[in-house]
Amino acid sequence: MYDVLLVGGGPAGMAAAIYLARQKLRIAMFSGELGGQVIWSSDVENYLGLHQLTGVQLVQRFQKHLEDYKQVIEIHENEKVTSVERVSGGFRAITPKGQYEGKALLITSGAKHRTLNVPGEKELAGNGVTYCATCDAPLYMDKIVYVIGGGNSAMDAALFAAKYSKEVHLLTINEELTGDLMLKKSCLSHAIVKVHTKTKTVRFEGKGKLERIAYEEGGEERVMPADAAFIEIGLTPSSGFINFVKKNQWQEIVVDKHNATDVEGVFAAGDVTDVTEKQIAVAVGEGSKAALSVIKYLMTTA
Repeated sequence: MYDVLLVGGGPAGMAAAIYLARQKLRIAMFSGELGGQVIWSSDVENYLGLHQLTGVQLVQRFQKHLEDYKQVIEIHENEKVTSVERVSGGFRAITPKGQYEGKALLITSGAKHRTLNVPGEKELAGNGVTYCATCDAPLYMDKIVYVIGGGNSAMDAALFAAKYSKEVHLLTINEELTGDLMLKKSCLSHAIVKVHTKTKTVRFEGKGKLERIAYEEGGEERVMPADAAFIEIGLTPSSGFINFVKKNQWQEIVVDKHNATDVEGVFAAGDVTDVTEKQIAVAVGEGSKAALSVIKYLMTTA
């Protein structure tokens, strides 16, 4: 039996793995692609001490650090956990390749950005088409940017992008913006933000980077120049494989300030939880904090 079953290989998971490994605990770590959503980030300018790296470069730094502890971390890359269950003395993780048991369970499986599934989106992801205005808007100083979505996250993104961009166009398929009334008022009255309601994004165009966006507005297709497009239509937490911990209405795992769930021995960190800010630095911190809580838990149950 492993000491810890660690489900997830993004920033939260990798940070947790290092903290756990330093205690010489036996860890089985399961992930899709190591690095998670960070791989799809274009440039990362707000991670302390590592200035102006791409998402791929940052993940490579994380992975290199992880290699120092490979003697105690058993990494199952591209082996996703399909379900977990409680067993005597701990938990069992089930994957398409096998079953694994551990004394504690730490979930850092992250979340997936909802996508539009329109032509050009996948091809230009990370090259003008991104899913995090907070991460990437400062890269588009005095540029023309589009924000796609009509809820709070989209309005937040539009107002944030307006601090840097020359033009901000907020596109929503709905008849009006929905969510916080103050955010709505701020967007509609902002000098730089132009709101386009009942507008459907059709495709993204460009060779190697985003150059144009096509959308339908008022029954007419428009193709307009664009330097960036931030798709802000929500996140889907990767929490479906576990059904015995408390989740909120968005299916995020509910944790306390120690990253403990409502089930003894189960901890969670990062974007899969109800922590409000979905940022790389936050995930790393939450993963580290969760690992410390797991260590204390194992010490008290030894």
